[in-house]
Amino acid sequence: MPDRNLERASSWASFGISAALATPFRDDGSVDTEAALAHASWVLTQGANGITLFGTTGEGASLGMQERSALLDAMLNSGIAADQIIVTLCSPSIAEAVCQARSCLEKGVRRMLATPPFYFKSVSDDALFSWYSQLISETRDADPRYILYHIPQMTGIPLTVQLIEKLKATFGDMIFGVKDSSGNWENTAALLKQDDLSILVGDERHLARAAALGAAGAISGMANLFPGRLLHLVETGRDDPQIIELVDELVQSPVTAAVKSLIAEVHNAPGWRRTRAPLEPTPEPARSSLARMLRRFEIDGL
Repeated sequence: MPDRNLERASSWASFGISAALATPFRDDGSVDTEAALAHASWVLTQGANGITLFGTTGEGASLGMQERSALLDAMLNSGIAADQIIVTLCSPSIAEAVCQARSCLEKGVRRMLATPPFYFKSVSDDALFSWYSQLISETRDADPRYILYHIPQMTGIPLTVQLIEKLKATFGDMIFGVKDSSGNWENTAALLKQDDLSILVGDERHLARAAALGAAGAISGMANLFPGRLLHLVETGRDDPQIIELVDELVQSPVTAAVKSLIAEVHNAPGWRRTRAPLEPTPEPARSSLARMLRRFEIDGL
């Protein structure tokens, strides 16, 4: 009898690794478009299959609509194909989330990572189903592909397996998959039982194990640094101890700022350490400790 996990991994192998692209800022706090374009080009040449804009690592919750639209236009105008880009939607307002989605869809970007409405806590699955249903229904004419974003440690709003199943049953192909950034292996394993969803792993320490069970790949903050090595995990289903060690160290600090401090090391560009309020740059000695660990990796740029 054929191995269902191998069949599934083969059929979705085209997803691979999407780099959850960090957003660089200038001294005046504005988005550094030139640095962002250069970095996007670099991660693609280093093995990433695509990029994800405005996610957690990209400080998307701190970016306004004009900034989002301008940076997405710049990425598309630089020659990055629309089907290589995923855009993260981040608003508890349905109207704002629809506006963000429409801005992407009108530019030809159909895959969107949909954060749940994160302001009101302890809401029911039925309430979340209603919210997502309105978002999808108001954009369905453009045939979108939504990736549901499960990151309860940031949003305070978990997406249960039952809710995900109901959304998939209702909206079919418009629910492309789930990004599980919970770091909870039991939750990832439960999602991997869903045969009709692309399961994308947010915690790189679980990526190889999940890939061996049929995960489609990852939307990964660490892919800002070594996307080719992460793609190798997806393709082989074998762990990389160096990556696990680095992630273990990195999560001891606020993750987004820590990733940006490592990008600064890769590109020898201290400006990458800047964050937008309310985040703060990674302080010493954590920054130096992470940099020492990163230098053990073979990365074009270090």
